[in-house]
Amino acid sequence: MNDTQTDKLFTLIVSGFLMACLVTATITWPQPALAHKGHAGSMLSFIKVKQALRGVLPAGAKVVKRKELLDETAAASVKKDFGLEPDSELYVYYLASDKASGQRLGSAIVTTASYRHGNISVVIGLDNDLRITQAALQGINEKYVVDFEHSVGKGFIPDYTGLSIKELIAKADELASADKPTRDFAAAVRDAALVLVALQD
Repeated sequence: MNDTQTDKLFTLIVSGFLMACLVTATITWPQPALAHKGHAGSMLSFIKVKQALRGVLPAGAKVVKRKELLDETAAASVKKDFGLEPDSELYVYYLASDKASGQRLGSAIVTTASYRHGNISVVIGLDNDLRITQAALQGINEKYVVDFEHSVGKGFIPDYTGLSIKELIAKADELASADKPTRDFAAAVRDAALVLVALQD
């Protein structure tokens, strides 16, 4: 084997080795989307869902659980009336009515919203005038509890009680430049209320 052949063989071996290293690195290198999966810890509840629902719905009312798809017509109605469009998907919500007359007294919804690499669970109630009866931070991944302890709070958050939908939207807009827990919670309450309005149309 002459020098030229030796050089070519050496080049092929080195190229093959480098290619193998590249493939191995590509397969084993942690992907950004997966790097944070599970890092937020388990979901912690500050109040049980049943307790939260009792807090946002009228006492003594008959409560019916419903599961419905938010259709495009309902979502478009909310967009037209309030300038925001909720997602079209399946939601679970609750209707409260008077046990004797059957008249609707209020409604509630439990939803989740993304927060960093985890989620927050939000519960809100509306009365017949579409005003917030109560809003609650029901739970959050354990890693982010400290974020909310020193800003929004935990459990029932009285700052939202009595707000109309338009006032709620305005409040979320005002808090858009606040710290992340405050602005994300405000946006989650706003979005939950809009979905609840759309489901009742």
